[in-house]
Amino acid sequence: MIVCQTCGEHNAPNAEFCGNCGDFLKWTGAQVQAGPVRPDAAPQPQPHHRPQQTMRRQAQPGDLICGQCGSGNVPTRKFCGVCGHSLHDAVIQKQPWWKRWLPAKGQKVRERGSRPPRTRRATKVRQGIGTAFRWLLALAVLLFGGLYAFSQPFRGTVNTQVVTAKDAVAGIFTEDLVPVRQSVVSAAQERPDHPAKLAMDNNKATFWVAPDPKSAALTIQFDHVTDLRRMIVHNGDGKKYLGTARPQRLTLVFDTGKTHDIKLTDKPDEQQHDIKNGDGVKQVQVLIAGVYPSSESTDTAISEIELFEKQVK
Repeated sequence: MIVCQTCGEHNAPNAEFCGNCGDFLKWTGAQVQAGPVRPDAAPQPQPHHRPQQTMRRQAQPGDLICGQCGSGNVPTRKFCGVCGHSLHDAVIQKQPWWKRWLPAKGQKVRERGSRPPRTRRATKVRQGIGTAFRWLLALAVLLFGGLYAFSQPFRGTVNTQVVTAKDAVAGIFTEDLVPVRQSVVSAAQERPDHPAKLAMDNNKATFWVAPDPKSAALTIQFDHVTDLRRMIVHNGDGKKYLGTARPQRLTLVFDTGKTHDIKLTDKPDEQQHDIKNGDGVKQVQVLIAGVYPSSESTDTAISEIELFEKQVK
């Protein structure tokens, strides 16, 4: 081995840099002979050898990987034994993932001077059960992967079960909506040729017209208590969209005393809006709270309103 003259660290015979202080051992190191020599023995001339490149150590789990040359170093070193670079920020060689799943082999390494506590019989039994469980789990994973990869019927069955489970979980967080039909539709204002019922007749070519939007209100009654979740609105006159004013904002007033505001866009396409506070209602009033004006008429038109409730399972 080579002893560093600067700090006294013992280094491997093929090390070029001290593992403790990082000094170049060719300058500061001294070779230590393996056996004792007689005091009166004449020193033998040392043959001159050409310097050899330090053998790189194959990285082992737990080794410090030098960021300069990539060599593996034992965890006790502070400087790389090949290039002398500091190992302060060195990366630790990790153990392969599949080895971490397997039970550890051999004796456990403990610190010097520490005495392992006595292991009770019950503890040994639990440890044995845990080891057996890990082995069984590893075998089950390998068996499942093999069957899934090479067995078409098994793969199809697994995929079907996964899709079924996915749909079941999604059903917990999502709601199925169905259309809800009104029993009575009325309005405080309407034109004789465009009554309130035309706003909910499933015909987008017809429309309800309110002469004065400030006091216009559409009253919708149901024959059962419902939980409203969504509204689809077709704004204005579908045939001549700019010929009448269009609602800009609607206020839903439920018979439970709660309300919900909906802001509409000035376009003839359908507009979907979620409804809040619509649980347990049997009647809802649709108030026109604002309009997009028209240069041709002061009448306000709504082509179609569709309501959806939560499906009762």
